[in-house]
Amino acid sequence: MGFWGKAIGIGVGFMMGGPLGAVLGGIFGHWYDTEAEHRSFGLRMRCPYCGNKITPTSDGHCPICGSDLRSAGYDQPKSSEDRQFLFYISLTSLAAKMAKADGVVSKEEIQTFDRFVREELRLSTEERKIVAQIFNEAKNSPQDPMDFARQFRSLIGYQPEVLQTMVHLLFRIAMADGRFHPAEEKFIRQVAEIFGLSLAEYDQIRALFVKFDHHAYQVLGLTPQASVEEIKVTYKKLVNQYHPDRLIAKGVPEDFIKIANEKMAEINYAYEQIRKERGF
Repeated sequence: MGFWGKAIGIGVGFMMGGPLGAVLGGIFGHWYDTEAEHRSFGLRMRCPYCGNKITPTSDGHCPICGSDLRSAGYDQPKSSEDRQFLFYISLTSLAAKMAKADGVVSKEEIQTFDRFVREELRLSTEERKIVAQIFNEAKNSPQDPMDFARQFRSLIGYQPEVLQTMVHLLFRIAMADGRFHPAEEKFIRQVAEIFGLSLAEYDQIRALFVKFDHHAYQVLGLTPQASVEEIKVTYKKLVNQYHPDRLIAKGVPEDFIKIANEKMAEINYAYEQIRKERGF
């Protein structure tokens, strides 16, 4: 069992409130009613109210003190595994809401997301079952889609690298079928605004997927009017910002580092194009 099984087994009492907590509550109920899966994952967590290690009831309550775990307050994630779990469940929930952005989730959109987790993340069959359950819980949630983005931003804090990586992955998922629908772009733009990304930062990520004039400059977040010194400084900053060790330390799961490396390759290629064109 990979990261998903370990994360669920550990439990994440820090984020049991809000829309993400409601999604987890639904998952708890499913596993509570499915004894074989329950035993497989060893579902136990720390109750944020009484402090005991417990298995939540099917409706998301602590069996010892009776507290509704889904109404627990927001604590900041305390460990690397907490942050990685938060990243995973937030990405899956946002992807589900993005698939529903045009009003209906098609079979093709579900297959596209499954292809992403299977081919891009190389999750096992059991892990993909967990992702599919979270996807369905979020998809069917009556919660405003942007509330998921707001909770992630609140819990992870202002970490530009992590927030930009989340937006980058939403683009990657949206483009997995080879098309970029207006409803998907509107959705991602709203998420980026909630995350506090500037228009330039959003356009920089968008340029990795949508090609147009001055593409290389846009990938670096610059314009053709940028000086050579500005280009060099920006490039060095991006190299440091997207270093794998830095991303992992800030909560980006290792499964996504391959994708982050591909982004870095795009940045390197854009820089080389500009360097040759400008002759420095």
